[in-house]
Amino acid sequence: MKIAKFLAIATLMIAPMLGMRALSFAEPSPAMPQNWDSNIPLPPGAVLMTSSVPKSGMVYAADFSVKGDYKELVDFYEKELPKAGFAMGPKVAVPARKVYNRNFNKEGMMDSVVISPIAQDSSRFSVHFAWMPEAAKPASKAP
Repeated sequence: MKIAKFLAIATLMIAPMLGMRALSFAEPSPAMPQNWDSNIPLPPGAVLMTSSVPKSGMVYAADFSVKGDYKELVDFYEKELPKAGFAMGPKVAVPARKVYNRNFNKEGMMDSVVISPIAQDSSRFSVHFAWMPEAAKPASKAP
C-alpha cells in the first residue's frame, strides 16, 4: 500500500515536468475552472484536465479532454458557439494535423478554443479555452 501511494505521488509530481497534461480520463471532472463562462458549450464527456487563473490581466485558461472524432468536434463548435450567442471570429483549421482554432466573442470580448490531438491517447483531443469571465469584462460606458 505504501508503494502504491509513493508511486501515485511521484507520478503527480513528475508528470507536469514531463509535459503530461492528464493522468486519468476515466471519470468526468465534477469541478469546473474558476470563473468559467457557462455559456461556452462543452461536448458530452468533456473532462477538465488543467486550468489557470491570470497572474496579471484578465484571461483565464482551461484544458479539457474529449473523446471523439476531429471533424465532429469542429462541427460541434461551429454549430454550438453561435447557438450559445457567440459571434464567430477568425478560424484556423488544419485537418491533416487535426488542429483547429476558433476565436469567438460576445459583447466585444474575444475568447478562443483550440482543438488538438492528445499524443498519449489518439482517441482523445485536448480542447483548450482562453476566455475572459463576465465579471472581468469592462462595463460599457454611457454616452
